[in-house]
Amino acid sequence: MNERRAFSLIELLIVLAILAVMLAIAAASLRPFMQRSKLAEAASQVATDLQRTRSFAQRENVAAHWTLMDSQSYRLTLDTQTLDYQLPTGLTFTSPAAGTTITYTAPYGELAAAVPTKITLEGYGYVTEVRVVGVTGKVIRAEVKKK
Repeated sequence: MNERRAFSLIELLIVLAILAVMLAIAAASLRPFMQRSKLAEAASQVATDLQRTRSFAQRENVAAHWTLMDSQSYRLTLDTQTLDYQLPTGLTFTSPAAGTTITYTAPYGELAAAVPTKITLEGYGYVTEVRVVGVTGKVIRAEVKKK
């Protein structure tokens, strides 16, 4: 009896072609998840930096500032230290206007002006918000939504 114990080249190529098609479908379905995740991570970083600014004002007993520089960058001014941050490619701030500054005052880290501020980030067809509310400057992050 002649038994076959190996795959032929044709069978191997067919299996590889099926795997390639499945990987292409999986990659296409993961793209929106990755884009949403990138926007959520950027919003989280902005919220963290706002909380960092408030904490610095409380800890060091000096005013600290978060300033929107343009549609893709912001600056933290922590006493004499200035830190610039850039959003990842494809993401932008749509509000507030460039030049808007959020100032936390010493010694309690309260807002200089108790006007609620909404920072909106957009990209890849999604939008999210980071809000600074109340006299204490509490930072609230919203969910990422389809635009």
